Amino acid sequence: MQVDKDKMYISIIVLYVVPYISSGLKPNYVEEDMQSMFNRPDLRCPTKCNRYPAIHQMHCCICRSKSDVDDLGNLTIEYKEGQCNSEIVNHGGKHDFYSVYHRYGHLTFLPGNICNFKGLFIIDLSFNNITSIEEISCLRNLDTLLLRGNSIQVLNKHTFLHMKFIRILDLSFNRIDMIDPGFLLKMNGSLFYLNLSFNKLVKLDITNGIASRQQYFCEANYSHNAIKTVTNEQSWKCKDSTTLGHGGMVVLSNNSFTSFFDVYMLKFFGFQNLLQIGKLIYYGFDFRDNKWNCDCKIYQFAKAAERFVQAITRDYFDVKCYTPKLFKDRSILTIVKERQYENLICNLSLADKCPPRCRCIYQPAVRNRTVIDCSNSYRTKIPHALPEYKSLEVDLSNNDLCDLQNQFKSKHTNTSYFERVRLFNFTNNKIEILPRSNLFLLRTAEIDFRGNTINSLHRSLSVLNPCNIYLGTIIMQCECDDIWLQQWLPKEESKCAKNLQVLCRKEKQLISIKNMSKEDLGCRIPNKNIIGISIFIVAAFVLVVLLSAVIYIFRFEIYIIGRKVIKNCNRSSFPLTLSYDVYISCNEDDENIRLWLLSNLLPNLEQKTIKVFWPCRDSVIGSLREQEIIEVMSSSHYFIIILSEKYNGPLRWNEKEWKYAWHNYTRDLHREIIIVNYDLLAANEIAQKYLGAFLRIGQYIDFSNHKKSIENEIASMIAKNYNKMGNYARENRVIAEIEEEKLPFLKKYPLYSKLVSR
Repeated sequence: MQVDKDKMYISIIVLYVVPYISSGLKPNYVEEDMQSMFNRPDLRCPTKCNRYPAIHQMHCCICRSKSDVDDLGNLTIEYKEGQCNSEIVNHGGKHDFYSVYHRYGHLTFLPGNICNFKGLFIIDLSFNNITSIEEISCLRNLDTLLLRGNSIQVLNKHTFLHMKFIRILDLSFNRIDMIDPGFLLKMNGSLFYLNLSFNKLVKLDITNGIASRQQYFCEANYSHNAIKTVTNEQSWKCKDSTTLGHGGMVVLSNNSFTSFFDVYMLKFFGFQNLLQIGKLIYYGFDFRDNKWNCDCKIYQFAKAAERFVQAITRDYFDVKCYTPKLFKDRSILTIVKERQYENLICNLSLADKCPPRCRCIYQPAVRNRTVIDCSNSYRTKIPHALPEYKSLEVDLSNNDLCDLQNQFKSKHTNTSYFERVRLFNFTNNKIEILPRSNLFLLRTAEIDFRGNTINSLHRSLSVLNPCNIYLGTIIMQCECDDIWLQQWLPKEESKCAKNLQVLCRKEKQLISIKNMSKEDLGCRIPNKNIIGISIFIVAAFVLVVLLSAVIYIFRFEIYIIGRKVIKNCNRSSFPLTLSYDVYISCNEDDENIRLWLLSNLLPNLEQKTIKVFWPCRDSVIGSLREQEIIEVMSSSHYFIIILSEKYNGPLRWNEKEWKYAWHNYTRDLHREIIIVNYDLLAANEIAQKYLGAFLRIGQYIDFSNHKKSIENEIASMIAKNYNKMGNYARENRVIAEIEEEKLPFLKKYPLYSKLVSR
């Protein structure tokens, strides 16, 4: 994303700078072009502008131009009936143009007869007490208006709208606190200098910082006000066809700006994309001597400016930081040149969903992260909400957290932010039992539980990658239920092996659970069919008995493997149309399984137009459960059986479903059983041996496999089998068509006709 932004800035230079340089104006025609552009034949260009490069000649000519109108009649102002009433008096002869100078007077209003002197060319009424200047709009030939040090409060955009020849307007040192939006944008004349410095402005509209109708202006001075925000009250938008001319210098120094404009503010200011900023390439904006807070908002612009910063030489780019202390009085150009980006941070507040008693910062330069530091804040609960940023790093260390189990599944906790967490630090709390709910939402996060008094680990922890969780050394009383840890814990040669170690207490010793046997863990060893064979039996009988024993013990495994071979070789038949593609059997009382099915597996299968029947969701209310199981399973193609640790309830419906699934599986070659080992059970831990057979031959899906998507693997198995069925059907049709040509008498047999119709 950052590379694309840099390309945009390069495009701005290519599109707007290069064409202008290559089409430089010839010195002999600059003055004529200026006079024609502003309809001011009286303006003269200083000869020294001819020494400037072609790209700067027009700007020099305009900003240093002088009028050749020199025969000005001098007018005076006289007070009538006190200081509130005044009028202009001409004591000289008649002239085409006039000037009036009345500084440090007592005027509160413009002279009453000012509109009688249409030829007024220069007016200087500085340092009076004038409050309104609306009447000045009648002077269409006015070139210079100097009203410094008066008491004007409002500047109306219509006052100067039709004054085409006004070139200099000085309203500094007044009390102006409001300028109509669009004052500069719609100015269509020859206003070169606008001075509104030392007033009381607190905001500036974007339409008073740019000009669209006037090709050039020299300076719009808004310095020494109290401006702290830029607005867009008229919702102005820059279109691709909008022209903003060659602009000029907009001086905004010594105001109250503190926060930089980020990329997202461009649309608010009316610019739809970064390329449109190129329309301001000839403008200059002086933001010096403001109390700038150098935070994360300048990071994006700083990165884009890296390749151009060495070529920046203009002094008004030397904007300095005011806060934080680390960047006090440091130039932003220096920050960019030295790439000091790590400390460009934004502090987030309660309005940004930063939890109480926590410090939240957004740090784009470091993995685009948002740090939520709630350490040492005496918290007993995890935050209900966190800032709406990606890549959250949450520090809840050194608190009083204890009951995470209830908090992780509490309705009052918005766990939606879990998926945005990249680091969760729970070190040095009072946690004894780890949470069991919603842990799968933290599968991509690093979680640190070190420094707690954890004394047991539940199987639900297996959904996490052991290399992403830090537990330190856990000392616990190990039982048979903890044997899953032997498969889940990282291997000794793994880099993350030291992240967590589980030691078991046994006979006053601490032994790693990886070195514990099932007997050591107190597991009940299942009774195996050990055939006692007498050494006195004939060798032939011994061999027969041994073979029989092997076949009997592994009868289900042999059947499953043999069935698979027969199915691959049998291409002569295919199944009838069934009502359902998939029937799902699981422990419906297990909350984690239900949540995984609803949020992952079911949407994935049904998105691929696979018709699924799940009793928990699809059973008809009031129907006989067992009868419905028989009917639905007899019309289903696949049976997905999810093996979990415990099954609750007075009726073991799962065992009935297993029985009917196995029954349909053995009666029809095209029925299939897919085993999902959710709780990492061993084959001998399953009551039904025919299900354990699938685990022993490796024909099952391991739920702890983090390298593959379980949902996609199930869907691909179903789709692959359907493709094979389609190939078999096509081959049968081809054979039937060949036989029909060679042996036409076969048509009279019903079995052949039924085959061809398929």
